Amino acid sequence: VDDVKDQSYFLCGLTQEQLKNVIFPVGGLSKAEVRRLAEEFQLPNRARPDSQGLCFLGKVKFEEFIGAYLGEGRGEVVDAGTGEVIGEHKGLWFHTVGQRRGMGGVLDVKKNSQGPWYVVRKDVEGNRLYVTNRYDEERFDGCRKEVGVEQIHWIE
Repeated sequence: VDDVKDQSYFLCGLTQEQLKNVIFPVGGLSKAEVRRLAEEFQLPNRARPDSQGLCFLGKVKFEEFIGAYLGEGRGEVVDAGTGEVIGEHKGLWFHTVGQRRGMGGVLDVKKNSQGPWYVVRKDVEGNRLYVTNRYDEERFDGCRKEVGVEQIHWIE
């Protein structure tokens, strides 16, 4: 149970058939309790730092992993407020709505200093990435407060 880093979302892709025999042995413990027990039992991963990315990748960087499988598909980066093209991305799959980190690498140098910039929309058909440096404005509430999902299974 971790109120800060809940990762139970991955369960929504599983079916009841897949879940019926699953046991979560530490599911009722906080991360601090699990770390304390790992130390007490001298487990080999007891001092391992928290993962900040995709932990199953190991030391491989996210961009390298995605790039190896999906390649690149360059497209425009558009200021969602003005409609102005302000950069070029390497592929929509490298970006997530709400993302701020790494935006400097896809923006024109002059626009970079006007940030921070956030992803607010991905236009898959047009291969355009929409960003804004006015993320807190009401017109961008949707990208902060709504999410669309597909192929979800409700867990009983």
